[in-house]
Amino acid sequence: MRTVAQRRFADAEYLCDSEENERANGAMYLAGFAIECLLKAKLFERHKWLQSSQLPHDLSPADREVWSLCYRSHDLDEILARLPELTSRLSKLPRESPGSLLQSLKLVCGSWTIFARYSPHSATIHEASQFLGRVKGLKEWLK
Repeated sequence: MRTVAQRRFADAEYLCDSEENERANGAMYLAGFAIECLLKAKLFERHKWLQSSQLPHDLSPADREVWSLCYRSHDLDEILARLPELTSRLSKLPRESPGSLLQSLKLVCGSWTIFARYSPHSATIHEASQFLGRVKGLKEWLK
């Protein structure tokens, strides 16, 4: 998951570096996907059994929910809710300008959606650059 995250973020940077507004949505989508992969990597670390070939119907209801988050969901807020230790660790870091890493993570998780790929909204390359800046700052803490 970390390798995929790095590759998708590099793709996002490439699109953003084009400075073409037509590439802004793609850059933001890929950067958000990188965060999804990094959060899911944290879930895989926490729940080692997720890496087995166990079928979901063989799992307890609670474990089935975690399995579904990793293999079927793209809801970053839901995934983040399953990682309270990450939220706690980020909240204890010194505040940065203009906001904390936890605030940045919550902003990214709240604003990104897998359905952005279908959106007719056209972001600007400036908006994409700001979004990628937030994601870049978070990537180091999500490794």
